[in-house]
Amino acid sequence: MAKILVVTDGAYGYRIKGTVNSFGKKNRFIGIYKIDRPDDLIVDDIEFPEELIEKIKEADILLLYTQHPDNTYYLCYEARKLNKDMAIIVATWSGEGEKKELKKFDAICPEEMCLLDEKEVGNLINKYPKLKEFLEEFGTPKVKVYVKDNKVVDVEVLRTSICGSTLFMAKLMKGMEVNDIEDFAKKSAMLIQRYPCVAGKIKLFRGDCKKQKALNIHKEAILEGIIFI
Repeated sequence: MAKILVVTDGAYGYRIKGTVNSFGKKNRFIGIYKIDRPDDLIVDDIEFPEELIEKIKEADILLLYTQHPDNTYYLCYEARKLNKDMAIIVATWSGEGEKKELKKFDAICPEEMCLLDEKEVGNLINKYPKLKEFLEEFGTPKVKVYVKDNKVVDVEVLRTSICGSTLFMAKLMKGMEVNDIEDFAKKSAMLIQRYPCVAGKIKLFRGDCKKQKALNIHKEAILEGIIFI
């Protein structure tokens, strides 16, 4: 069983406990730690509580929701020294420069957490054995949508986004009418915005914003998972 530890310096990461405890069969939540966010843009050195250090030694999966880049860097640096077998997943990072720095510690930096899958982690799934167990339950959503007489009779979640939006969506889908499949999938995916999805709304230059990408990912999962019975 993979032991999941969360570290945050802001408002993100607090939903993980509920998602893991309600859905995880191969994963166990072992704690969330709030650390201070430095006021300065650049910090020379950061010390972490001893209790957090001990938890890092115990964890199999470290999820970082730290928004200050130095908090993230020093956590990756210390964590890799303390626990060579632990997979590090950075949920909140900004810029390719920061991502490149974090990859020195084998940190996984998905654009957003519902884009996290086996392809994203590559060969690291073999290097960090518990990562496979994590991805069997959490990451890019996978669902089975059972339809009878043009109505959803059941939704089975095989893998949920770690924030829990997939589970939320699945509950609301039951009983929905299925006439036009594409339209049904779009309307179903839009349910995650009621959760609400906490992905960013900013759209820079081109491409979908993160919130729109999260919606599209869930839409694709629904289209792939429809089963007529």
